Amino acid sequence: MTGPLVPADPGVVSSVESPLVGIVREYLAALGAHELERCVGFFADDGTIEFQSGVFKGRQAITDWHRERFAAGFQVLDLDRVTAAGNTVEIEAGIASARLRAWRISKLSGKATVVFEGERIKEVRMAPRLYNPFEGW
Repeated sequence: MTGPLVPADPGVVSSVESPLVGIVREYLAALGAHELERCVGFFADDGTIEFQSGVFKGRQAITDWHRERFAAGFQVLDLDRVTAAGNTVEIEAGIASARLRAWRISKLSGKATVVFEGERIKEVRMAPRLYNPFEGW
């Protein structure tokens, strides 16, 4: 499987890239390659992932979350914007999976907020970008 599209500088606000953005890029590369142990290794032992309506807390839950995403064919298709401020990196991206395609959704855009504790991911909050398709009619 091919890795995700991880361009060198999509939407990075400052001319000097935060080291945390580099860690996020490494994580996204591992995610795209479906490297389970490497993905989980980026997280703090008590890290959390908030995804859809669930909260996955701790190493085992984070491992299970990644296994479920890999089984669903999860992919990051593109990165629209990556910004960093303090210990937080925000990513705007498009994702896809076999499960989304089963619902005839070829791409879902959204935002992930990644909060660090040192060089480990403490928390990831993901939310779809919602819009009104009838706006402007």
